[in-house]
Amino acid sequence: MKNLCLLFLVLLTGIGLNAQPNRSDRSDNRSNDLKKIQAMEMAFITKELNLNPDEAQKFWPIFNQYRSEMKGLSVNKNTGDHLEKQQKVLDMRKKYRDDFTKVMTHERANKVFGAEDEFKSLVRREFQKRQSEKDQFERRKKGF
Repeated sequence: MKNLCLLFLVLLTGIGLNAQPNRSDRSDNRSNDLKKIQAMEMAFITKELNLNPDEAQKFWPIFNQYRSEMKGLSVNKNTGDHLEKQQKVLDMRKKYRDDFTKVMTHERANKVFGAEDEFKSLVRREFQKRQSEKDQFERRKKGF
């Protein structure tokens, strides 16, 4: 009887551990989610700026370089004061606006950063909505 209970406990533990996603699965899911969001951002910005295929082919490498440099600024959040960081961001945006103007009209180049900010807002709102729905589901689940 003891052996049977022990075997049953081991099987349940093994099944429970097997059902838990491991770190690499979560990492893969996060990576896939990030790729999906990046693809949606590309589609959103391409549509907002009304880029034709030739413009898009020239625009995206410049935008990706801009994004890479912006991430570099974000990593150094704690250096200098807040106004200095804002000035660096503004200077970088001005520089890249000039680069974008080589690909498209000045008017559309000015819209790049607005489209980027709008997309970030959409993603943030969607995340908050989903988090709220998840929290409501968890509360209902505990209530029953």
